[in-house]
Amino acid sequence: MSDDPKKTSDWTGEEKLRVVLEAMKTSVAQVCAKYAKHDLSDEQVQSWRQHVIDRGGEIFEPKQDSAPKPYIVPSRRNRSPVFTFVATFSILANLGAAALAAVYYFELIDLSPWLEGTTVKSTPRPPPNRPELNTLISRSRPSPPADAPDPKRAGGLSSPGGLPSRTPVTAPMFGGPQPSRSPGIVSEVEVCGARARGNKIVFVLDLNDYMRIDPGGESKFERLRKEVRDAILGLDENTTFNILLLHGISRLYLFEDKLVSASTSKRREAYAWLSVPVWDVPKGVESRFGEHDLMLKPPAGVVGPWRAVSAALSFNPDVVYLLTGDCSSLQPNNFSASELSGVEVSTEVRTPAWERWRRETSAIRLTIEKWLQSDSLRAPDLEVSADEVDSAARQLGIAMPKKPAGSPDSRWPWKDMYVNFKRSLMRPIPDLATTHVIVSLPKGREWPIELEGISREFTTLSGGSFTIIGDGFFSSP
Repeated sequence: MSDDPKKTSDWTGEEKLRVVLEAMKTSVAQVCAKYAKHDLSDEQVQSWRQHVIDRGGEIFEPKQDSAPKPYIVPSRRNRSPVFTFVATFSILANLGAAALAAVYYFELIDLSPWLEGTTVKSTPRPPPNRPELNTLISRSRPSPPADAPDPKRAGGLSSPGGLPSRTPVTAPMFGGPQPSRSPGIVSEVEVCGARARGNKIVFVLDLNDYMRIDPGGESKFERLRKEVRDAILGLDENTTFNILLLHGISRLYLFEDKLVSASTSKRREAYAWLSVPVWDVPKGVESRFGEHDLMLKPPAGVVGPWRAVSAALSFNPDVVYLLTGDCSSLQPNNFSASELSGVEVSTEVRTPAWERWRRETSAIRLTIEKWLQSDSLRAPDLEVSADEVDSAARQLGIAMPKKPAGSPDSRWPWKDMYVNFKRSLMRPIPDLATTHVIVSLPKGREWPIELEGISREFTTLSGGSFTIIGDGFFSSP
């Protein structure tokens, strides 16, 4: 790239391609910063990148030779008149014999008086049964010699005419049956009892706090993670796979930026990547690839589990496994406006019981916070953290109000997010990957009715399954 600060509109195609390749290797933000003096913008890089995706296949197409090949005029030798006459007569005789055979076969003219030497009968004769095409082909084959071995004695199959039988080949374009396609080498996969078969598999694991904070949550999360690791170790080497980790409502960690072969080394590498200590999740997860490395990013307004599924489908897999939890417990006010782009969050409370629980809990926590601030040994400008309030409540033996059953609220527009997700799909849901959604919930909690309904709809249409696993699963070995 030249150091002259010329405008991006004056860049050559080679320079633009180099910028796109650098963005794929690093990130769009780093490339824009590198060429800031050229006024390079994020929109230009994304436009060039999309152009490479749309037109990149032409690089590998065979080029047609633009220069016409010279026409070589065949040399003509002096031919004698006798040779020309014989050749012409032979061609005409062959054409006449072919025409006579066609007339006789299709009965355009009754030639029996000349061929059989008899008079024409006045009574019309019934049309003969014309042989099928296979029969005509068999008649054109030479008869086997008298001393030819019998195919039956040789142990092979034979046709009624004594010739070795063959399976007829029929092409679909001529109305024949479609050729059978063997399923190929596929992997048998099982995660939390959900079984599937496929060549291209994507695993999605939710890393949010609600997967670990409930009583026994860490052991449950470890069991779910073990299910994914064991499934990866059991993949066939001819299978390709990838892993996506969801954090928050939009952040994604990718094991690879594309599907990779399930070689022994890659499976071990993936196993190690998923073996971060539970207490260090998600901070300890190695940031190999992120959402900026996706060729097709999830659209705005698609967050949470649908964002993860959308990213997984961008790899065009055969099977998708999504392991998630109480995602409805996330509070929208904990996320930035950019993360909530396209999401219209309401403040409607689902039930009066949850509103009463919120008021009582807030009053007790505020009382404890004021009591801690009144400590004379405490700095006046030091704010009281939520962990301090929880610790003081335990030490004082203060019983917090019990959470009511069901979903806390309906502030997430689950149906609208699902509609946005379906609009972004390039193909109908039945043509997409078989998707299995596996949900782990704390005791006494439920998914919102809307979220569970649309999740069951999607998994059913894709040929997958929707499963809410209970405590019995985690107590089993």
